[in-house]
This record gives sequence, structure tokens and C-alpha cells, in this order.
Amino acid sequence: MYIDIIVLVVLILLVFIFFRNFSSVVYAVFIIDLTLRALTYVKWNIGLPDVKNVINNYIPESIPAIIGKYLNGIAYTVVIWVYIAFLFVFIGYLIRTFIKKRRK
Repeated sequence: MYIDIIVLVVLILLVFIFFRNFSSVVYAVFIIDLTLRALTYVKWNIGLPDVKNVINNYIPESIPAIIGKYLNGIAYTVVIWVYIAFLFVFIGYLIRTFIKKRRK
């Protein structure tokens, strides 16, 4: 089913509607991705089989995993490069925030 991609797109659209700027969308994408990756880490390192099964069945590993599930070929490559561009923008925002906090 397409529920994971639908939830991802709805979350990103909600952030865009409420905050209306590019930086909020970039932060939201990576907050979602980091949360998915943390849950994947929990899945791999938890000793409770029920929790592991729920995470395994209902929560994707990361945003690139969601993209890879529905796209392939050149479309996958283009979307992943857009994701990587967002990643560099996110890193730029983090560095800018770090430098501003250092100056205070």
C-alpha cells in the first residue's frame, strides 16, 4: 500500500502550509528521516520481538527507503539527488546556526 509515502507527503505539506518557508520544510524532512533512522536502530537492537515486528511491519527505515520502494531507474536517481541537495542545505543551516550561537 502507499500509506508511507502518503503520510510523508502530508507531513511535508502540513509543515509547508503552517510555516510557509523553505527552511521549515528542510528541517521537517530531516526530523522525519532522523526519527525513522532512530526507530530502525531500535528495531535492530531491541530484544522484544513484538516491538521489533511492529516497527518492521509499519515503519519504513528512512526517507530514501520510502523513495526506493516506489521509484526505480532515472526517477529514483533524480529524486535521491534532490534529497542529497536538501541534505547539504540542511547541513548549511546547521552550520549557520552553530556559528550564530558561537558568536553570542
